[in-house]
Amino acid sequence: QSLVSLALSRPLKSAPKSAFSRSNIALTIIFTAIVILLVNHWWLAVRLSVSDAQQGHVHSSLTSFLRDYSGFLADTSHRSDDPFILSPFCSRCFRSKYDNKRACVEVINEKQQQVNISAHEAAKQVSDEAQNCKICDPNYCLDLYFNGTQKESIFDGKRSRFYDNYQTKFWRFDRSRPKFTSPTTLTLPSIPKENRIPPHRFKNISSYFIEKYESSPLGYDHGIDFLIEYNPGLAVIPPKIKKKLPNEAVYLLSLRVTPANNCFPHDEYKKLPKAVWEAVLLGMKNHLGLALLDDQYRILPGYDVVIQLDTQIGLKRTMKEYDSPTFMDYRLFVLNGDLYLHANVDTVAVSKLDLRAKGFGDGDGNNESRSIPPVRKHGNENFDRPYKLRNLYGGDLLEVTLQRQFITIWSGGHGGKNFALFSVPNVTHPVSPDSVYVEINITPEHHVQQVLPDEYDQLTLQQVFELMWKKGTKKKRHANIDKIGQRSMKVVGNMTKSDESPEASFHTTDQYWFPGKTPFKVNSHGGACCVSFSLDDINMGGTQHNHHEPLLVGIAHTKVPWQPWYSKDHIPQERKDMLPHTHYVSFFYAFDPRPPFQLRARSGYFCLGHTPVSMDGQLPPTEGGIFNQHSILTRDRPLKQHNVTYECPQIEYISAFVEKADDKSSTVVGYGMNDCTARLIEIEKREIVRLLYPDPLEMVFEAE
Repeated sequence: QSLVSLALSRPLKSAPKSAFSRSNIALTIIFTAIVILLVNHWWLAVRLSVSDAQQGHVHSSLTSFLRDYSGFLADTSHRSDDPFILSPFCSRCFRSKYDNKRACVEVINEKQQQVNISAHEAAKQVSDEAQNCKICDPNYCLDLYFNGTQKESIFDGKRSRFYDNYQTKFWRFDRSRPKFTSPTTLTLPSIPKENRIPPHRFKNISSYFIEKYESSPLGYDHGIDFLIEYNPGLAVIPPKIKKKLPNEAVYLLSLRVTPANNCFPHDEYKKLPKAVWEAVLLGMKNHLGLALLDDQYRILPGYDVVIQLDTQIGLKRTMKEYDSPTFMDYRLFVLNGDLYLHANVDTVAVSKLDLRAKGFGDGDGNNESRSIPPVRKHGNENFDRPYKLRNLYGGDLLEVTLQRQFITIWSGGHGGKNFALFSVPNVTHPVSPDSVYVEINITPEHHVQQVLPDEYDQLTLQQVFELMWKKGTKKKRHANIDKIGQRSMKVVGNMTKSDESPEASFHTTDQYWFPGKTPFKVNSHGGACCVSFSLDDINMGGTQHNHHEPLLVGIAHTKVPWQPWYSKDHIPQERKDMLPHTHYVSFFYAFDPRPPFQLRARSGYFCLGHTPVSMDGQLPPTEGGIFNQHSILTRDRPLKQHNVTYECPQIEYISAFVEKADDKSSTVVGYGMNDCTARLIEIEKREIVRLLYPDPLEMVFEAE
């Protein structure tokens, strides 16, 4: 007999009642656990099912992130390299909330699954149920978008067919970028070869950083011994300075020159000991790089320099006392024919520059040796006389003079940075100098303050501390930079504040993946500003004009902010990878050239892309400039979101935007990539207008 039949043929003994009872309880518990597990799997399967409204939802807080993580829906309706995702719902529907917990599109998705109806039918039902979701009705969405002004001309007699079949486009950031020409890689020949990271050390960079740190006798207060240049500033050289320079000089370029970088994958920095990590990412060495460029953005041989600015003017600070260097990024602005240098410090500080090429301008009476006394903790120095700066690298062909000590802009408060300075004609006194303004904030409201850039109010140290620290904080420190903080740039009137910014002119994948929320910061930074667009410029490219006067245009950036839950070990890495923090995107914005500088248009998000991969240490024919060995590294840290990798660096920092010299139809944009390298590109004004005021059938909707 088989073991089975043998077992069945034997009589069963009666179990004691207590044992039977215990068995029943155990079986009940096991059965209940199985049911709970099955129900949980069923719930996840439903949440992860593919539908017309395949969406996800993420909240900024840890609890809501965990609750809504299952809302990241798998998507099989498009390939990851498609330029855009199509949806039957309006972009506003993705941002609107049905209730405190659910986005409208999530409710539409649930309704489709429950009653097996089409996406359009579900959207109409939900739009009737909740006023916030009214925009989800496809017909209402179009009526609101076109506002009754352009429908017939756009639809060309096919309005009904379009209403029944249109879909909304959600663009990839790397496919919504403007078309550009003349890309140029920026590299300073004046930086000695021994101060650059050897390419053969790229693959084991953590050991290189440690070696450099250990061989640096001065420690991280003076920075470890290598340099990287990035985050460009750019200005067309004004006539009063141009006459003292070679004829070929058209632009002045500025660059941040420092060991601080994000060139390599994040994990490489995590391997570093704390002291080395601080020396690499927070080191106190931040020099000013300057170069003269010709009309093709080529550096004039011998006319690029690196200047150790903070030490020369007595503003060097130490890591022991502070967690950042004196100066960070530098920018250049031309205001009323003068050249201004802008630097991020505790907030923003501004000075005025003068340039002269050796052998040019001799005999003008202004070439004698000059000196601003170093800032000291005690004393009454005269900070308002010129100071000829010494070049650390680059020889002596280019002479740079700081016309006066820095003045601080406190209008944005402590921690303000990246303020843009711009000027507009003086309306009340047309023959007077242009009025100068500082752009403090861009979105959601445009904040602008009129200033007198060469005048200041003298504050007390106590007033500086009150501006820097929260009420009740101990207000005492000994920092030379506070003497610069005491020189507070004069303001004229009150800060202007515009109405909230208009909606983006086209839509991007972040709206699609994260309905009901935006993963990017609402408060956007400059960026770079401002280029004037005439009426003719505006009418060349776009379709939906709502103004009848010139505009000023700038470029802003925003990023996914870091949140506390990113540091929680119990949060799976795959969940964090859905929404990586500190990933940047940019957008154009346009505003009136007069107070309150109302924002009139803004584009959707975009990113500009990497420098092309070089061949054998040479740039490809499509790229101008000088080969930079760090350019290839930006591809090791690409922009990512929702498990999609974009053809852009993680950190794209647009820091220059000017009208092209001798060509008012075009602009020049400068940007840094991953705190590692820098690039210039040309973008025609008509292309910028195309993104600010796009043809809806090109950038917004798809008609079947």
